[in-house]
Amino acid sequence: MSFKNRMGEDNDLENLRSDFNREVAELRSWYGLNLKKVNRTAIVAFSPDSASKLLGGFVIGEPPEFSEADFSLATALRLAAQDLKSFYFEAVTARPGSGFPSIEAFNRWFWHKTAAAKILKAVKDRCLKEADASLRMTGALLLIPMDQM
Repeated sequence: MSFKNRMGEDNDLENLRSDFNREVAELRSWYGLNLKKVNRTAIVAFSPDSASKLLGGFVIGEPPEFSEADFSLATALRLAAQDLKSFYFEAVTARPGSGFPSIEAFNRWFWHKTAAAKILKAVKDRCLKEADASLRMTGALLLIPMDQM
């Protein structure tokens, strides 16, 4: 996916969120097949839809829709990011003929070819600008592997 022809930062972020939501929707059927096949998932706290809503909304400044009694915003963003990566991995492994990718192949694809990676990078950038120290730490250390920065 390419975002080069998009104009204006706010519009870019809206377009990115739209592309991200479309990508999640396209992968949902593959994820469902995998879940049916193996009857388990590594997703812990956020469904693909709730993770994409939280992360995509955070990027464009929407107030988060989750119970802060359960998690702080920093923790919710970290868990949503982890669950999103699990969703993508489980969806990719269900595609016919794709086999089980190596972690290197998955990381190369995920971090360089998906709208999800761009969303996580935008979440990181926003976290780094926040006054809350836990959000800054989350952005600096807990969303994107050091070898993918």
